[in-house]
Amino acid sequence: MVKEFSRYECLRQAAARMPDANPGVCELFLNILRTGDLAARAEAEFLSQHGLNQARMIILVLLDNAETGSMRSSELAAKANVSRATMTGLLDTLEKNGLLSRVPDPHDRRASNVKISPKGEKLLRKVQPLIARWAEEILSPLTREEREELVRLLRKTQHAFLSQGTSNHGSSL
Repeated sequence: MVKEFSRYECLRQAAARMPDANPGVCELFLNILRTGDLAARAEAEFLSQHGLNQARMIILVLLDNAETGSMRSSELAAKANVSRATMTGLLDTLEKNGLLSRVPDPHDRRASNVKISPKGEKLLRKVQPLIARWAEEILSPLTREEREELVRLLRKTQHAFLSQGTSNHGSSL
């Protein structure tokens, strides 16, 4: 709570000291940050009840959807947007928990293929519907039209953030 308070309170106070700051934009930005933090925490708590985190869940989904039934760890790292070293640690944990297996690549002795295990498939089949219902419940106060509008606005906002990252507007932080 202290970390949360200091982050938002500091930003709010800084915005209040800037006479040129648009209060509505500051409030919007703070709400985007807060919503992202709350969603990430809630998802992490939900997944932890099943021995997972977001990265582990993504790996299981990627493996479950692999066309050939397996993937190289380097391919998984690229698709999950993590480093190879991070992927190795994630795979070690999932393998230790019996959720996947590594088998030698028949075409390259230096490489191995990663495959979801029956235990991993079973966990995924259990968790996927639960997370869908959980998300539905959380977002139930919004009407279908509100959800559609929120998705449209969030995508527009995401695009603005992504565009900002590729151009140099203002000074760097």
